[in-house]
Amino acid sequence: MQASIVAGFLLILLAALMNGAYAIPMRFMVRWRWENVWLIWTILSLWIFPVAMAWLSVPHPLAAYAGTSWSALLRMGSMGLLWGTGVLLLGMSFPLVGVAVGAAVGLGCAAAMGTMLPMLYGGAAGVSRATGEMIFAGVVIVLLGVGVCGLAGRMRERSQEAAIEATGQSIRGFVYASVGGALTAGLNLALAMGGSISVAVERQHPVSMGAGIAVWVPVLLAGGIPGVLYTLALLRRNHAATFFLTWGTFIYWPLIALMGVLWLGSIVVYGNGVLRSGPLGLIIGWPVFMSGAVIASAMWGSLFGEWKNSGVRARVTMVAGVCFLTIAITILGKAGR
Repeated sequence: MQASIVAGFLLILLAALMNGAYAIPMRFMVRWRWENVWLIWTILSLWIFPVAMAWLSVPHPLAAYAGTSWSALLRMGSMGLLWGTGVLLLGMSFPLVGVAVGAAVGLGCAAAMGTMLPMLYGGAAGVSRATGEMIFAGVVIVLLGVGVCGLAGRMRERSQEAAIEATGQSIRGFVYASVGGALTAGLNLALAMGGSISVAVERQHPVSMGAGIAVWVPVLLAGGIPGVLYTLALLRRNHAATFFLTWGTFIYWPLIALMGVLWLGSIVVYGNGVLRSGPLGLIIGWPVFMSGAVIASAMWGSLFGEWKNSGVRARVTMVAGVCFLTIAITILGKAGR
């Protein structure tokens, strides 16, 4: 049992590493607008890839849903809509406050909400007082860590002359990131609601880790609706559909596919990690996943030059934020044992 929990914890960290890398290809798609990239990414990552993976990984995918009530599927779908709206708002915050600040604020809110919601839903039954205190301490340090990372991102943007000049835009960006991050926590609660699907899949003896995607399919299908509708509206308003035919941008399509594989892969690996992490997997897994994603984003960003010419203070502050998140992951990992 102990080995299974450790394996689950390591899978969650692997998922965070993948999640922190999925947006990197966007750096190389400068000839498309944001809505062009986001529309294709949403269709591939939330609709096509999940359905294809579930169909290939589960012997009888439709039978896996037969034992789940329509009310449960609708609740999962509603969580998917909330999550999809949150992802959209988080994406909209990036041009307003920068990726580093928006991601840190959003992930902090997501970590806190994603930890507390399963506890309120009933996933923390039998949690001892000592364990509860460790979880609470871990979440507080997560919030502190992402706050410090957000401050480092702001310092970096100022050093690189990329600070937001319009105060109104900055405030709106922080609101988008905060609300969007909180709404993305619906993804973790949806996993708690999909217990019957997990049981049905296990009974079919699937042959790969990808079978865990069956739990996510109803959530992701619903979650893609807000993003598709909004980006289609932007494409029409900005007359940006013609960018799809821009000469020399054919390489963008496989790059977006890579984004989808990394992102969806992180969700699948995270779900399998949670299932192997014991009764507290849903509670401790989410903040570890979010914290690890912040650390991974900082690492990948550093490798690709995002922190070049950012100044010593910004880099030191970012390292301090990563240290806080590492401490939080350690505490939450011990809480789950």
